[in-house]
Amino acid sequence: METKLEVRPKVELVVQHSPEEVIARIKAAIEENRTACRGTVLGSTIEVGVPPDERHFWSPQFSLQVEPHEDGAIIFGRIGPQPHVWTMLVAGYAIFGFSSLFALFFAYSQWRLAQPMWALWVVAAGVALTGVIYGTARIGQRLGADQTDHLCHFIRDTLVASTETERVAA
Repeated sequence: METKLEVRPKVELVVQHSPEEVIARIKAAIEENRTACRGTVLGSTIEVGVPPDERHFWSPQFSLQVEPHEDGAIIFGRIGPQPHVWTMLVAGYAIFGFSSLFALFFAYSQWRLAQPMWALWVVAAGVALTGVIYGTARIGQRLGADQTDHLCHFIRDTLVASTETERVAA
């Protein structure tokens, strides 16, 4: 398991196919393997996820952007939770982060006015709750690790298998 501190790990892959070919191959693989992965293609953006019957709260989603590269195409990707889960995590970070910041300013005011600085407890609670959200996200990553590996292998196998087929045919 990875030890990086990324909540939404990124992927960068250079392939020897044109962007149009990459998109067509992934789109065809999604349509052929509906039981393995589900996805949508809109322009040069690809979203790949697990089928609804296998999906749970921490199921990952692979967001890919395909762009031209001197060697063919470059694929930029982010692996993360479903959008509603990601929104909830970001909202939690924002709420507890801004609350802690506001409480810190309030504690400074209390200190300057020689009053009891009870707002520091709010700062500590906000930092602790932000840590809880981060820990929850890391646990979610572990719970969705098998599905994440499955999605990564699906993309890699789709692009590598098609390259090997071309080499054999040539």
